[in-house]
Amino acid sequence: MANWLWPTALLLAALFDPPAAQAGPSICNDTEALHQLAVSLRIDGRWVVQGWQPLIPGDCAEPVPAGYQGRFLYFRAKSPGYSFRDDSVRFCTAQGRFRIEHGSDCTTQGYAMQGFAKTVTAPAGPQVLLSSRSQSERREAAVAAAEDGHDATEDQFHYAAEVVFQGCKQQKSPGAVTCSFVGGGMEFGAVGKVRISDPVFTFLLGLVRGTPLAIDGEIVTRFGSFAELELHSVTPRVPNRFDKMLQNMQGEWRSVQNPKDRFAISGAVRQVRYGGRQMTPEFVTIEQGCRGMGFTGDFLMAWDSQSGTKLCYQIDSLTRDGMTLIYLPRGTRLDYERLPGG
Repeated sequence: MANWLWPTALLLAALFDPPAAQAGPSICNDTEALHQLAVSLRIDGRWVVQGWQPLIPGDCAEPVPAGYQGRFLYFRAKSPGYSFRDDSVRFCTAQGRFRIEHGSDCTTQGYAMQGFAKTVTAPAGPQVLLSSRSQSERREAAVAAAEDGHDATEDQFHYAAEVVFQGCKQQKSPGAVTCSFVGGGMEFGAVGKVRISDPVFTFLLGLVRGTPLAIDGEIVTRFGSFAELELHSVTPRVPNRFDKMLQNMQGEWRSVQNPKDRFAISGAVRQVRYGGRQMTPEFVTIEQGCRGMGFTGDFLMAWDSQSGTKLCYQIDSLTRDGMTLIYLPRGTRLDYERLPGG
């Protein structure tokens, strides 16, 4: 856990001790690169900016102290080869370790004015993942080209990963199909022809949804949590322990505590329904770790397919007819029973 050295009575009150952890959000480095973090809080009626604090991959910072009255926390992270998406709120920063009481002239003091991102400081506040704000510049270039509507063929980049097969759909054009895969909180779509000269899509048509695969190709465009893939190869892989657990979760489940709360898992997609109302589909995977939270065990990770927001559930138990999940970091126990035919 990262530590800060704020020289005020309020901020010296155990910023990163367990009691302070209940005061607001945590900022977690779920990228593969070391980042430097700066934060801005309103102290005694003025904005105080402090940085740069190293945040190693897998580590979290909790910069909001217990008793803090401000509604928002502003932060910025930097790492070589990464670009940061801010919320157009600007504060002064400096090189190396610094602490700036805002309101001064950044230019005359040799400081730099930089954009910060905003998050709320409510009790038990959200977990902020750096990957939602800081992305590799190569990936950003491909995303920007897609969002601008440009031909992204020159911005293609290689993609190889383990995924779960989600099925294929026939297109209007004779022999054309679109196949989809889910992995790492994203959905990948690939369009191809069913023909002898291209056996990849012929092979995919014979698979069942939920089949574990290893795919290789080039990402052509990306919009949020969806990417279009120029597929080069598909390789079946032996299901690992996590694949088997996900397969055991296939079907429809109902909450024991609240029968209105239901969800169905098909392949690597979870569809939640509450009182008959259908929520945004989520992309799921099972991992050994909760990405920056420091918990141990087996975890069901769920990404909102529209916003990319990630939820983490520890798998407390899983049987043919029942499942218990622990929603983290709150520790809420969620018991589910399998519905008939699920």
